[in-house]
Parts: sequence; C-alpha cells; structure tokens
Amino acid sequence: MWSILADLCIGFFELVMDVLVFRRQRSKHGRSPRSVAKDTFEVARFNFVTLIFIGLVCAGLMLLLAFGFGLSVGLSVGIGITVGAIWGVWQYSQLVRER
Repeated sequence: MWSILADLCIGFFELVMDVLVFRRQRSKHGRSPRSVAKDTFEVARFNFVTLIFIGLVCAGLMLLLAFGFGLSVGLSVGIGITVGAIWGVWQYSQLVRER
C-alpha cells in the first residue's frame, strides 16, 4: 500500500519537474511562453504516448534483428537502444522547438 502511494507521489513530482525543465528549455530557445496546462499536456503526451511507441518499435527492431537476420543478441539490443535514444532525443528537440 505504501509503495503505491510513494510511486504516485514520485510520479507526480517527476511530471512537475519535467514540465519545469521543459518550460525553461523553451524559454532559453526564445520560444513564446504557453500556458502551464498546454505544456503539461505536451510533456505527458510525450512521456506516455511517444516514448511508449518508440520503445515498442525499437523492441520490434531488436527482435527482427536477432531472430529475422540472425544477428547476435548483444548487437541487436545495442542497435535497438541506439536507435531509440537517437529517435527520442530528436522527438524531444522537436517538441522544444515547436511554436
């Protein structure tokens, strides 16, 4: 019971910090300020939709490389993680730059 409450509190604190970092990055890039609600929605959408989609696609890529093309497991996992990291950073940078 207590671990669920702790996870909820940590998750809420993490979302608040993500929004604050996101707003600071947007302001440093010279973007016009938006409402906190719109920024919160964009960060939550990025965290729960975009990152889950990227993770599923990269997991599929790892399985395809390992079982479809016969690459070693270590190499296919490394390629999948690299693709996911680059794609995630690119999506986040686009989110910071949008008007």
